[in-house]
Amino acid sequence: MVLRELSLSLARNRDVTAFARALVERAPARDRLARLATLFTFVQHLVDAPPPDDGFRDGVDWLLALAGEQEGPSVILSALLLALGERATVCYRPGGAFVRVELQAADIGRLPPHALLVERQGRFFIPLDARRARAPFAFLRALR
Repeated sequence: MVLRELSLSLARNRDVTAFARALVERAPARDRLARLATLFTFVQHLVDAPPPDDGFRDGVDWLLALAGEQEGPSVILSALLLALGERATVCYRPGGAFVRVELQAADIGRLPPHALLVERQGRFFIPLDARRARAPFAFLRALR
């Protein structure tokens, strides 16, 4: 619950909203999956970057340290998605956190073949686990 509240708080920050919009500005405006994949890939690259030896470079390093290596990527990804108006939330499974994003019916046919589509009460969701670089989009391995 605390990580969800942290994500919401970050998403409401004007700087985070402006940053999220800047990240997706080159993605086609009507291509929702491209925007989701852009933010997912951005967070994967953040996680893959080695931490500085002399402390924090910026607020992202501080946030990753605060939220932890396992939950930090989910908090950041969720905040960026929420800042763009997406329906996203941090979810937990044994061993870690991931982001669950609600999809619209038009998005489903454009998902990659490996995507894990979850249906609940007529609503569709995909999981996003950006804790590892080069993890597949919309696929959730067993969390350890």
